[in-house]
Amino acid sequence: MIETTRAPRTVRCFTFKLVLLIVGLNFPSVSQKMSHQRTGQLRDLQTIIEEIFRAIMWVNEKEEEELVFDWGDKNIDQYIPRKQEAYSRLMRDLEEKEKDLNKLKVKADGLLNNNHPASDKIEAYMDTLQTQWSWLLQITKCIHVHLKENAAYSQFFKEANETYAKLQKQHETIRNKFTCDKNTPLESLSDLLKNLEKEKARIVENKRQVQSLVNKSKSIVRLKPRNPEEKSTSPVIVQALCDFKQDQKGIFKGNEGILKDNSQRSKWLVTGPGGLDMMIPSVCLLIPPPNPLSIGLANKNEQYYDAIMAIWNQLYINIKSLISWQYCVKDINYINSLTLSMLSNMRPEEYRSIMKRLETHYQEFLRTSQGSEMFGEDDRRTIQGHVDQAQNHYDTLIGCESVNSSPTLQFLTYLTLLSSLQEIRRRLELAESGLTRHLHLPLGENSLHECSVHIQNLQVGVSLLVWLLSALKGLLQSLMQAEDIIKVHEARLTEKETSSLDLREVENYRSVLKQMKSELELKRDLLTNMESELSKAVHWNGQISDSFHKCDIDLNKCSDMVNQLSDRWRRIQTQIDSRVWDLEKQEKQLLHYQKGSVSLDEWIDNARKRQDTLQALFFTTNISSRQEDFALHTEIKGKKEKVEDVQKNADTCAGSIKDYEMQLAAYSSGLETLLNIPIKRTMLQSPASVVRQEATDLQTRYIELLTRSSDYYKFLGELLKNMEELKMRNTKIEMLEEELRRLKEELQDRGLKNRSLEDELGRYKLELSQFKDQLITVEEVKRTTAMQASAAKESLESTHGQLQDLNDQLTRIKYQLEEEKRKRRLAEERYNSQQEEYEAAVRRRQKELEELNWSKIDLEKVVKDKERELERLKLQLEEEAGRRRNAESDISKTSMMVHESQSQYNEIVMERDSLLSRLKLLEQEKSRYQRLEEELNRIKVTLDTELRNKQRLLDEKNSVLKEFNLIKSQYDIKDGQIRQCESERDRIDRERLSLKNEIERLMRELKTVDERYKSRLTVAEKEALELAHIRDSLEREIQRLKQRPSTLTRQTQTDEKVPTIDPSKLLFDGVRHKVTAHQLCDCGIISKSTLEDLLKGRKTVTEVSQDIQLHLKGTGVIAGMTSPGQGKMPFTEAKNRNLIKPESALMLLEAQAATGHIIDPTYYEKMPVDTACSRGIVDTEDRDTLVTAEAASTGFKDPYSGKVLSVGQACKLGRVSKDTALRLLQAQESVGGILDPALSVFLPKDLALDRKLIDEDLYWALNKKPACYLDPVSGEKISYQDLRKQSVAEPVSGLLLLRGPEKPLTFKGLRGEVTVDELIESELLDKTDLDKLNQGKITSKEIEDKLKSYLYGSTCIAGIYDEAKDRIMPFYQAMKSGLLMRGTTLELLEAQAASGFIVDPVNNVFLTVEEASKRGLIGNEFKAKLMSAEKAVTGYTDPSTGKVISLFQAIEKDLIEKGHGIRLLEAQIASGGIIDPKESHRIDVSVAYKRGYFDEEMNEILTYEGDDTKGFFDPNTKENLTYLQLKDRCITDSKTGLILLPLRDKSKPQTYSSESRTNVLRKRRVVIVDPDTGLEMSVREAYHKELIDYDTFLDLSEQECEWEEITITGSDGAARLVIVDRKTGTQYDIQDCIDRGVIDKKSFDQYRSGTVSLTQFADMITSHTNSSEMNIAASNVDDVMTCSSPTQAAPSSPTVRKRFNSISITVSPPEMFDDQSPVGAIFDTETLEKITINEGLRRGIVDTITAQRLLEAQACTGGIINPATGERLSLQDAVHQSVIDDNLASKLKPAQKAYVGFEDVKTKRKMSAAEAVKETWLPYEAGQRFLEFQYVTGGLVNPDNGRRIGIEEAIRRGWLDGKAAQKLQDPRNHQKNLTCPKTKLKISYKQAMDSCMVEESNGMKMLQASSVSSKGISSPYNVSNPGSRSGSRAGSRTGSRRGSVDYSTSTSTFSYSFSSSSGTY
Repeated sequence: MIETTRAPRTVRCFTFKLVLLIVGLNFPSVSQKMSHQRTGQLRDLQTIIEEIFRAIMWVNEKEEEELVFDWGDKNIDQYIPRKQEAYSRLMRDLEEKEKDLNKLKVKADGLLNNNHPASDKIEAYMDTLQTQWSWLLQITKCIHVHLKENAAYSQFFKEANETYAKLQKQHETIRNKFTCDKNTPLESLSDLLKNLEKEKARIVENKRQVQSLVNKSKSIVRLKPRNPEEKSTSPVIVQALCDFKQDQKGIFKGNEGILKDNSQRSKWLVTGPGGLDMMIPSVCLLIPPPNPLSIGLANKNEQYYDAIMAIWNQLYINIKSLISWQYCVKDINYINSLTLSMLSNMRPEEYRSIMKRLETHYQEFLRTSQGSEMFGEDDRRTIQGHVDQAQNHYDTLIGCESVNSSPTLQFLTYLTLLSSLQEIRRRLELAESGLTRHLHLPLGENSLHECSVHIQNLQVGVSLLVWLLSALKGLLQSLMQAEDIIKVHEARLTEKETSSLDLREVENYRSVLKQMKSELELKRDLLTNMESELSKAVHWNGQISDSFHKCDIDLNKCSDMVNQLSDRWRRIQTQIDSRVWDLEKQEKQLLHYQKGSVSLDEWIDNARKRQDTLQALFFTTNISSRQEDFALHTEIKGKKEKVEDVQKNADTCAGSIKDYEMQLAAYSSGLETLLNIPIKRTMLQSPASVVRQEATDLQTRYIELLTRSSDYYKFLGELLKNMEELKMRNTKIEMLEEELRRLKEELQDRGLKNRSLEDELGRYKLELSQFKDQLITVEEVKRTTAMQASAAKESLESTHGQLQDLNDQLTRIKYQLEEEKRKRRLAEERYNSQQEEYEAAVRRRQKELEELNWSKIDLEKVVKDKERELERLKLQLEEEAGRRRNAESDISKTSMMVHESQSQYNEIVMERDSLLSRLKLLEQEKSRYQRLEEELNRIKVTLDTELRNKQRLLDEKNSVLKEFNLIKSQYDIKDGQIRQCESERDRIDRERLSLKNEIERLMRELKTVDERYKSRLTVAEKEALELAHIRDSLEREIQRLKQRPSTLTRQTQTDEKVPTIDPSKLLFDGVRHKVTAHQLCDCGIISKSTLEDLLKGRKTVTEVSQDIQLHLKGTGVIAGMTSPGQGKMPFTEAKNRNLIKPESALMLLEAQAATGHIIDPTYYEKMPVDTACSRGIVDTEDRDTLVTAEAASTGFKDPYSGKVLSVGQACKLGRVSKDTALRLLQAQESVGGILDPALSVFLPKDLALDRKLIDEDLYWALNKKPACYLDPVSGEKISYQDLRKQSVAEPVSGLLLLRGPEKPLTFKGLRGEVTVDELIESELLDKTDLDKLNQGKITSKEIEDKLKSYLYGSTCIAGIYDEAKDRIMPFYQAMKSGLLMRGTTLELLEAQAASGFIVDPVNNVFLTVEEASKRGLIGNEFKAKLMSAEKAVTGYTDPSTGKVISLFQAIEKDLIEKGHGIRLLEAQIASGGIIDPKESHRIDVSVAYKRGYFDEEMNEILTYEGDDTKGFFDPNTKENLTYLQLKDRCITDSKTGLILLPLRDKSKPQTYSSESRTNVLRKRRVVIVDPDTGLEMSVREAYHKELIDYDTFLDLSEQECEWEEITITGSDGAARLVIVDRKTGTQYDIQDCIDRGVIDKKSFDQYRSGTVSLTQFADMITSHTNSSEMNIAASNVDDVMTCSSPTQAAPSSPTVRKRFNSISITVSPPEMFDDQSPVGAIFDTETLEKITINEGLRRGIVDTITAQRLLEAQACTGGIINPATGERLSLQDAVHQSVIDDNLASKLKPAQKAYVGFEDVKTKRKMSAAEAVKETWLPYEAGQRFLEFQYVTGGLVNPDNGRRIGIEEAIRRGWLDGKAAQKLQDPRNHQKNLTCPKTKLKISYKQAMDSCMVEESNGMKMLQASSVSSKGISSPYNVSNPGSRSGSRAGSRTGSRRGSVDYSTSTSTFSYSFSSSSGTY
């Protein structure tokens, strides 16, 4: 609510000034200058301002009083009643004040209406008052909410505290009253137990109150945070009770915010939505639930209650255990006190019962002492010892083995005998008493017989008693077994007291419950046995006579026990089912909640971490992270709904858990009450509280996150710009520094290189000059190598030049492409702007034209009225002139009547003058109308100009389109050239890279040769130096010897010190890393002498590397695959091209990885697996496998020792399978040896075995050369060495490449590739063509051109040629332009789709349905149907086998409707041939026969040119044609060669040689009924089945006529009117028929006027000209054709004659409708055309509900009506014929079932709509609606036979009762569920039928509709389709019927007649 901006102080100041002004007016000097009116205005202003001021002050006082009120929890019990009274007074005061304000408003409005000079001031103060008043009313609403919530708060805490006090009292009572110990007497314990059970009933009374408090606690608001002294650690959420705005910031009712400061009582600082802070009055805010205090207190009471129940349970167990203990001790003491003398006085039953009683009491003690606080394990062991002692004592007394003295033994024997005798005596006495009691028989004369009879009765009674006892035994056994099972299951059901939040536990317990249920079901026979035994016992007990009453047993107790056990059994089953259902529901809710809460929790944690990270790295991150901040803030705000959803899910889940817990508790309590046994319960925390607490924590964390994000969001934007600028400066500085440093380093490197090169050059020059003669050979070799290098360089330079030229050409093409794109963009923009201007101008001109047309119509009406009035006045004037002349003659004859005649004359003259004046007015009106006509003509001229402009714009548009198409084609050509250049460039790049690699290889070889020769030169230099030294020494020695020949030769030996090379510099290139010379020597690859040579410099690393190249690099792995025409490629690419199987490709890639690297043969590169994966050389899914294989070269890491393992060692440890290890080792061995991952060199197999790289098993397995790989060609297993032998070496790089399989020559088909073999099998090619192709005599291009129509072409109708505008259009665009109807468009598009492609006739492009949809060639409404039609090309899927089948096979299997399929087949044949979906090309019909795609019957159907096969519509002539006939009427586009359907220009007169116009076609249908099957068939089908003979076939075929009216030109040039039967060719000259008297002129006039239709007119002629014996009734009503003389028809054979006599032949015009037919169509009163209901809905003249109800009436009374043909269709057929759409069809399914019947699931019987409503299978409203539709259209429908029955019959069958029947019979009770499309009033369906127009030709009812109501009410639903009418009217009018409507009267009676009709729409 907006705060008041005008303060009361301002009001006071203004009032004071006003008073001073008025007081000043009282001075005479002033009053003299002021008028009295001015003074009155000022006084009125003073009065009104004072009243407004007082009202504002009153409102402000009330506002201030309410704003400062504290709604906290202090003294809440005191202020709530007072505040309620104050609120009532305030509302009363507001009501009174409202009356005063209304009076004040009336007064102010009066001043404003009188234009008071201070109106603006009065209005401003009234606005202020209104604002303040509205604000006060908002505050009262907030007060009402506070009173309600605070009263609930007070009441809750009052009830909670009272409940807690009550529970405390009961707790103390239980603790103090029920105390006991082992010294408590048994009688006292029994009394305590009874009182404890009574106390439980009082405790249980609090359970409902406690649960109610728990439920209420969730909705209690929070009041303590309203107190500013209360500090909360977590944010406090507040909720707005009304709208409030402040300084462009606001909060709306229901919005939530965060309370930041509530130190002021009246206003709080709140962070509202969006993170904005604002001061809001506290009265407008509520701190919503949950309230932790209320929830905590309620939970405390609940826990206290549970604790009291636990105490009660413990006390109950304690007392029960003490009672059993007392009984047990009592029995022990008694047994221990027994002596032999005491036993001698007892019977055996008595002392045996003592021990049984002890055992019973002891077992009871053991059971009740479990969980008892009175007894522990020691006590139980003690009592067990006492029991054992008592047992021993008893055994001692009874046993004879413990007695030693003989007198005692005799005494015991005596006792035993005595007891036995006593028992025998007792039994004898009982038997004697029974005999004496029952055998008192009167002995008479026949006493013997009576005794025998009595003995027999006794025997029968005894046998019955035995049966009874056996039944009782079985009953007791069943009772015991059932009770044991029930107790076990009851105990298991009472184990659980709550649910769990663990879904697995819930699922496990649910499984346990299901298992329990299954166990009960398995043991259910116990109940049956128990009941059967009870019935047996009752039966045998009833059979016993009165003499055996002493043996009678009370079976009522047994029956009660059986009933009780059965009831408990059923309760267990019910409880299990209920728990299973609750747990399933709870599991779904819990899963939904946990998913939401876990995802939200993770999101909050993630968002918090992201927020912390972003804030921590604020000054170190770039601008993208700022965007992340903004995105994070937006994401946080957007999660509010998710938080609310989680909260709702938590409440739902918690409520479900609580309900489940209450159910468990209720069951346990009921079990306690039923069995009178306490059940121990444990105190568990309810999962519901955990769920709620989790949800609360999530909400709190989200609010914290939102608040923090909002605060951070405020200052983020300001700092971002400075940070970015600073970062950009730093980046620039760093770049400059880096560039400077790099340049310095480059200069230094270049200087060093130059110096070293100069030194090296000088040294080489010196050395070469000294040994030039010795190195001539070396120089020659070097020259040769240099020449080769120079040649390679020249080749490279030429290649570079070519590349440069190509790059330049590519640049030019790109520039041209960009220029073309720019021109295209400018053209498109210019075209779009022109099109928009043109459309705007057209719309404007159309609107003006419509207005002018309406004006013209009105003007013409007025002119006509005036002209009629003028004519009437002229007639009156002539009559008056005649009367005047008569009067003058009378005056001349009679002088006596002069005065009278004079007066009459004067009157006539006056009337004449008035008429003349009226004539002048009419003349003026006429002149004005003439001016208007001139203006209208001028406007017409302007409109013509606009039309010419429109045509000019259209021409420009077409030119732009042509230019655009030209540019587009040029662009496509350029694009193709660019793609070709790019591919050429890629090829050149590859060649350049190949040349580069070759040059590098040559340079490496050159370098190697150079180094080799340098080393040899060095050796030669050394040898030369040595030779020189030797020569010098020899010369010196010779000189010395010459000089001193006599002296002894003194030899001097000089030791030369040979320099040694650093071993660390002797590094060789291994497979993956460097290896030293020492390592190579250690593993035996080089000898020690070679090592010595290396160390002493006698050999170089390069020289040795050449010798051991096999060990260092291997001989090369298979690098890839090569295929003819596709070049070399990696294995992954070959796999993707289906040249190699995936498993084979993976094995070969593993071999590459295991030998060191993955190889790209295209660019001659080697790389690791990860690099290959990132470059796409290998697939990502193969990475893990290849990494494992790569470890064979790099080594597996031992997890324990950290050492590197070979693949053989990894296999031994189980890291790799043996098969994999063997495969990888075989690849390594084939390349060069076993790869040592530590040295990265290949070692011989024997050496690898010695170094333990492999074990003996692998060694011998490798020797066997297993086939571990797959041959990519044959698929057979092969070894890697054999694969290498099959490979070829690439000439440039030397890489080994596998030969790929040669792919057969293929051609492009409709959807895929077609092989040459397939073309030969399809008889499209022969073997000679194949031979010519192989010999090169013909090319594949020539074959493609030859078979274009079979492979990928299509000669279907491509589009429309509009003659009126000379343009080519696709079908869909023509439909949108109103040139084609929807059904015709769909048929032609389906023919295209079934023929292969959707054709774009403008651009000559063939597209699939999906591509056409993307380009807009078809609409989404057609896409699904066209995709279905396209399956005729791609194939249908057989649901039984899953195989692809053809269109004909789909028709046979009923996968597609037969008529629709025939239409598609016809289109295929007409466009080139039957399409084979498997091979993707067309085939001839003969081949289709062979392949089962066709049969003779289908061929006969397609070749038959009757109307049944004419599935396509000619929009020009309105004829049904076959596709071939329609193609014959098409034209061929000269530019594209496409076939186009021409649309004639209707504005031009059409000239024909033989006919001038087509009036209308009318088809009559002959139906023949098979007498055997009752099925209908056509005439041709009846003839083929020999039901009729050939003459009858011809006669009936003539009746299936299509009449057409044409005008022909005779030989004399005269035009003659002729009617022609298009089917038979019969012609009738109308004039000749009139001349011959066949018809009269009156009949012809009736036909011309439209009274008689063409068919009726033709019947008049044929009825007088036909001489056939068979009379065909031509009436529209009588449609039955009868044979006047069956014998005269003379069928050809007896069989035919016999069957012909029994068949029924019916000649039917289009389907007729009677008075009770449903509404069939909509009549558009604006366009005067009949349309479908769906079309009316689309045009916006029928609303959705009305359309659905009208179609429901059709569906539930027989089917959807096609207004074009009058047929009743099923929903599927109606959708296919576009009468309705899929959406409506789904809604109409229940209505269709009301006609065909609802299937009863149990009885499988069809039920009518009335029965379905009665059985609740159908909702009442829908069922009542369907029944009303059926009743008003003829009666209720019987679904068994489709017949109608009356109300009486429906009542007799039990479908309806009297009330329902009476409601149906009274139309006034029918639902008004329709909106009249004309009057826009609510009507019933009966009223809609009564107001319909009736089509004359067939009786179809049409409901009138218009966009404007006839009652002056605008249509409420035509706004949604503003452009629908313009888009459909033109197309609909083309094929609509010509009709006339009479609107001459204002009543609702219309005359509607048709003069002609069209057979197809």
